[in-house]
Amino acid sequence: MAGFEQQVKERAKELKVFFKKSVKIVGDSCKKGWYKVKHIRK
Repeated sequence: MAGFEQQVKERAKELKVFFKKSVKIVGDSCKKGWYKVKHIRK
């Protein structure tokens, strides 16, 4: 059972890292999109 818990913890760590990366990517693309929208309106 201890082995299973260890596996779950490893997966949780990986998911956290992956989530942070995806959030950063989405945030960057959103910033670029807003930048374009603002420039089009002027």
